[in-house]
Amino acid sequence: MLRTNIRLFKVFGIPIEVNISWFIIFALVSWSLVSLYFPTRYPDLSVASHWGMGLVAALMLFASVVLHELGHSYVAKTHGVPIKRITLFLFGGVSQLSKESSDPITEIKIAIAGPGVSYVLMAVFFGLYFVASRGNTPQSVAPVLKYLAYVNGILGTFNLIPGFPLDGGRLLRAAIWKVTGDLRRSTYIATRVGGVVGIAFIAIGFLSVFRGLFVFGLWMVLIGFFLRQAAEASYVQVVVSSALKGVKVGDIMKTDVVTVSPELTVQDLVDSYFFRYHYDSFPVSQEGGLLGLVSLNDLKKLPRERWRDTFVRDVMQTDLTTLSVARDEDVAIVLRRAVRDQTGTLPVVEANQLVGIITRRDIMEALRVFSDLGH
Repeated sequence: MLRTNIRLFKVFGIPIEVNISWFIIFALVSWSLVSLYFPTRYPDLSVASHWGMGLVAALMLFASVVLHELGHSYVAKTHGVPIKRITLFLFGGVSQLSKESSDPITEIKIAIAGPGVSYVLMAVFFGLYFVASRGNTPQSVAPVLKYLAYVNGILGTFNLIPGFPLDGGRLLRAAIWKVTGDLRRSTYIATRVGGVVGIAFIAIGFLSVFRGLFVFGLWMVLIGFFLRQAAEASYVQVVVSSALKGVKVGDIMKTDVVTVSPELTVQDLVDSYFFRYHYDSFPVSQEGGLLGLVSLNDLKKLPRERWRDTFVRDVMQTDLTTLSVARDEDVAIVLRRAVRDQTGTLPVVEANQLVGIITRRDIMEALRVFSDLGH
């Protein structure tokens, strides 16, 4: 499976990753700063200065985005909401929470933390700009600091627009949740508002394109579509979490697990298991212990002529921390993980022993049943 995220480092124990789409926006931002923004406003500076200013400003912009997301993540962790990772991608950054906030007040604290960090950064950069513009610093320093001050103010303000899942949309949801006591209904209302905001962005984008502002207009259209899709996905996630609330892996897992030996050849694996059972992956087990997982995707990397002399142990995945789940894990969280990692099958492990298996198909069937029963 092609990895689309690259892990950089950890802060507060939270992995910081960049999606490959981030390099597109980084290149565009750098180009616009180097070729347009700084040369237009500071024509007396050299081309080398414009390049240095543009690259530093672009890097510091995305560092500011990371700090914005770390604001959310730190507050979330201190209130018992685990954070899987922070990912930079085409439209900025996102903190991936393992679950929803437990109450509206916690939601408000988490949502407001990001813009709060951005406004603090705005104040810091304005202060540094004030010092640099009156001190003995190179001419190229103050313009970068001024740009970063403005862009952090814009970042904080933009995120307060009440379009879910932006921070402002989360604040709107939290306010409705506080009044109604109903997370699902408040999410529905907030996502509908987010959809309207998305349409407004798309309309502004098309109008901008017609007025000759092609890049700005295209960007607004893309953001509008992203907001609409993200809002819908967020509502579906809450509906799923509500329907599967309290359901554990152990409640729906299968205990009659079909496993394969690590000593099996790939040819026998295909002939005797994949063709026979029609699963997309199998746990690899020996003496009851889970050794790994072998999937169709693993076999795609291996030329067919090598199937007869290659063993399962040579192609299986062995990172058990990401491949397996525990009996007492929430099914809703496991489903999000399976969708994110594009995994159809997850072995269930207890005391290093394989005790069952859960698939996305099992979870979706349980979701259908619980939804019909009003669970």
